[in-house]
Amino acid sequence: MYIGWLKYGDVPELIKIAEEVGWLLDGYHVKLMMMHAPHLCYGAYEEGVLVGAVMAIEFEFSAMIKYFMVKPTHQKQGIGRRLFTTLFGVLKDEHPSLYLHANPDLRTFFEKSGFESVMEVGRFLNVGKVPPFSFTNAQAKELDGGNFDATIRRIDLETFGEDRMAFMLDEMERNSSLKFALPNSFQHSSVINARGVYLGPWQCREGFEEEAEKMMQGVLYFRGLKKVIADVPMDNQKAVELFERYHFQKKGKFLHMVYGKGKKVKFENIYSFSL
Repeated sequence: MYIGWLKYGDVPELIKIAEEVGWLLDGYHVKLMMMHAPHLCYGAYEEGVLVGAVMAIEFEFSAMIKYFMVKPTHQKQGIGRRLFTTLFGVLKDEHPSLYLHANPDLRTFFEKSGFESVMEVGRFLNVGKVPPFSFTNAQAKELDGGNFDATIRRIDLETFGEDRMAFMLDEMERNSSLKFALPNSFQHSSVINARGVYLGPWQCREGFEEEAEKMMQGVLYFRGLKKVIADVPMDNQKAVELFERYHFQKKGKFLHMVYGKGKKVKFENIYSFSL
């Protein structure tokens, strides 16, 4: 067993492992992380075969840890601990703040490394059952903001307090990307597999909930025939109420956990996290 940097050729096996452990993983997103931060993408290999992984992406001040998983046949053998310790050792001295979305079963594991749970994140799904609403071509045109990049820069900086654009703008340039922008909000969604669409990132400044509702109608109008998935901060009650009003159902949960200084994030602006 050895730990090494992930390769693009590992992506198909990563997808298989994710399916086995029930983790939502998108090959495009993984390759993008490898391109932006190859030194933060680790795999565990047994006789040359990938059996586990952990990855991270860096922003201006913080880093987010993602895709921490071990093949079920190789769990409880210390592989996950070795993977995490390797990445954590690289990150903790370089970034004042780290964060991740954890399976609740791993809460104690991460707490032993100094992470603290901040709030619950709910995974919401809509499988084509939407309430009746009116949506016109004029409304669609309003959502098609030509200043998407400028809007996301301004609002995301207000929400997270740091420049995250180098990765995020690439993340939202897929062939399947659908991008909306209004003066105080932006939304992105993309097809992640044959069955579903991931809704995120989606941010709306507090006090402009009518813009959020316009975007909800827009994404369901254009994407409603597929399963739509969103990871929603449960502390944002207005966001939770909007998803429930449009017949999304909570099907899972994670813990938003932070390490270090834990910079101030305006969760009230977040309607759905990035994948």
